[in-house]
Amino acid sequence: MNEKTFIKLGNNKPPVIITEDPIKDFKRCWQLTIGTHKPTPVFFLVDKTPYGIFQNILNDMFEKLPVKLVGIRKINGGENSKQWQVAGEIIEEWIKYPITKDTVIVCFGGGTITDLGGFMASVFKRGLRTVYIPTTLMAMTDASIGGKNAVNFNFAKNQIGTIYFPKFTFISPLWLSSLPENEIKSGYSEIMKHALLDKSAFVKTILSVQDAKIPPSTSLLTKSIRTKLRIITSDPFENNKRMWLNFGHSFGHAYEGFFLSAQKPLSHGHAVAIGIVEALYFSSILYNFPRQLLIEVLNWFKQMFDFDELPEWKTLQPYILQDKKNLSSGIRLILLKSPGNPLIDQIEETRICELHNEFINKLRQNNF
Repeated sequence: MNEKTFIKLGNNKPPVIITEDPIKDFKRCWQLTIGTHKPTPVFFLVDKTPYGIFQNILNDMFEKLPVKLVGIRKINGGENSKQWQVAGEIIEEWIKYPITKDTVIVCFGGGTITDLGGFMASVFKRGLRTVYIPTTLMAMTDASIGGKNAVNFNFAKNQIGTIYFPKFTFISPLWLSSLPENEIKSGYSEIMKHALLDKSAFVKTILSVQDAKIPPSTSLLTKSIRTKLRIITSDPFENNKRMWLNFGHSFGHAYEGFFLSAQKPLSHGHAVAIGIVEALYFSSILYNFPRQLLIEVLNWFKQMFDFDELPEWKTLQPYILQDKKNLSSGIRLILLKSPGNPLIDQIEETRICELHNEFINKLRQNNF
């Protein structure tokens, strides 16, 4: 295989592999990280939809490896599956199988699958090995990278979680061929987030993407992952800089929780897109982030997502107050002075209320 189609990122802490030939390259990744000296018990946690499409390829990837399948759990991807109750049900099954300490949990699906599987593996028997095979653009560029795992509690996003790294993350653009358009668009939200955390040139590259229904090139996907890995490497356990990766997510998660509870669910990428634009609006008021660039990002997202009927502060407040970054002393937001120049700001609730309602009104009036 041409080496250009095999990219290894993150050195060995842990490696992220991007390949266009998953059947050939999975074997060597497994051998280097899991080993081949004895048969390894494997449990599959899979999203029903991509598994139904790619089951034969996944079987071929494992066919010549010394593994023993001890179980498979097929679930529907999505936030309804990433729940504390679901995690408990699956762990109860693991106890009955039984799943032993040397079992490897293979997570095949989107970000909800890697989040759920990674969380359960991190707490079961004080830690099982995991391998992630993300199948959505959102999971490839964000959810499966960096070791964060969490489950939701009712409508509160990611309230119960760990930081626990897989043995490796195995990415192939092949899986993206099955994704519906809305899933591709959702993934571009995280790529834009990484661009804004990187520098202006990366932002301009993303703004030049005319059709966000088409998967990004391998080089663009790689650039996004490199940006996230660079930040994680400097602060793996989120003491400071890693919180930058929550840019756009304070309001994004709040919108996601609000609309889910209203039985009008938004995709994660849709909610994050709104959250990114709102964070840029706060940044423009508080730190002089370029207003013209804010407008360009807003218009780019408006080609993909609806920004109508957003709740005012009194309605959204309970969801914002659940944000994981908050301290007892106040609400923390990630803002930008300019692309690639983020900061962590603690803002009084009265000021957030004022700016949020201003933002909503400007959206309604289309007046930025």
